Amino acid sequence: MTIRLALFPKDEPEQTLRLKRFFTAAGAYLMNASFVVACWWMNYFGTTPVLVYLALVASIHIGFYAFIRSGWNKRLRDPSLTAPQLTIATLSGLYLMYHADDFRGIFLLLGVAMMVFGMFRFRTRQFAWFGLFLLAGYAGLIALLLLYRPSEIKLKVEVLQWLALLVTLMQFSFLAGQIGSLRDRLRHNNQELEKRNRELEVALQRISDMAIRDELTGVYNRHYLMERIEQESQRCVRSGSRYCVCMIDVDFFKKVNDTYGHLAGDRVLQDMAATVSAALRQTDFFGRFGGEEFVMVLTDTALPGALVSAERVRQTVEQIRFPDIDPGLKVTISIGIAEYVVGAPISRTFTLADRALYRAKENGRNRCECETDAAQAAA
Repeated sequence: MTIRLALFPKDEPEQTLRLKRFFTAAGAYLMNASFVVACWWMNYFGTTPVLVYLALVASIHIGFYAFIRSGWNKRLRDPSLTAPQLTIATLSGLYLMYHADDFRGIFLLLGVAMMVFGMFRFRTRQFAWFGLFLLAGYAGLIALLLLYRPSEIKLKVEVLQWLALLVTLMQFSFLAGQIGSLRDRLRHNNQELEKRNRELEVALQRISDMAIRDELTGVYNRHYLMERIEQESQRCVRSGSRYCVCMIDVDFFKKVNDTYGHLAGDRVLQDMAATVSAALRQTDFFGRFGGEEFVMVLTDTALPGALVSAERVRQTVEQIRFPDIDPGLKVTISIGIAEYVVGAPISRTFTLADRALYRAKENGRNRCECETDAAQAAA
């Protein structure tokens, strides 16, 4: 069994971004290490300090990568580990400066370059605290040199360099504050943009629904329903399949409005439409034709199968109750069913379904009736 570890985690864009930043910093370390090796090759450094530095840099980067790649960094306030990385970089730089001779001031340039990485992550206060840490470290280095290697230090030069570093860090702190403000403003603008985009998506979806949905019941409106039926008819012509149109009418709906009011009537239509929609297959579709009339289209279904489905829907609707309107209120539906004849006008199918619906009402309502095209029956 082969285990492959990806360099970047999958489906974690924030962690991937942090690792990319880490590798950018690692590239800067690599350039610094190359410079240190060049100094060693020119006999400015002894072998031991260089080997210790290189081993320190390699182990630190392996550890940081493993820590971020494992996801443990996400438990911290700063998952990018900016402060720990800069702190270790500062300590390793001070180690090199301690072992350098009178050219140690050159490494302050590398330290200043390192501080640039902190400018893009730290706030002004954080940057100031880190600057104080760097200044304190450099002051401690001067004290150690005076104590243990006084012949290798020019105190006036070191103090002058310390003051120059102080002025540089003050300027960097100001720039870090400006960059932090721009970063906050950009983040705020991005959040506002995301919010507006979400609102726009919701608005577009609402407009789309309004174009195809009935405002009251939420099922398809008549216009979109007819478009779907036209598409289904064309599919039947191509494939030779069939479908049935079921016209549904709520029995005695006017009586519901007159007795309980129009709001109660709206509730009846909503619950009935939701019940029918839930009873259909995913391939079927259902919409409001007008008033209390609805149309149910059963795809890939012949007349006998459509009668079974329509009867099941009729019985389901009959079980709906409206306790908040009247515990005794129940509604029934009458259904007229007709099968689409390939090549015939869609209006012909609707005429047959309407005729069947009329017969269902004439025969006592709360029932399903079918109507067959005479030409189809003869065939």
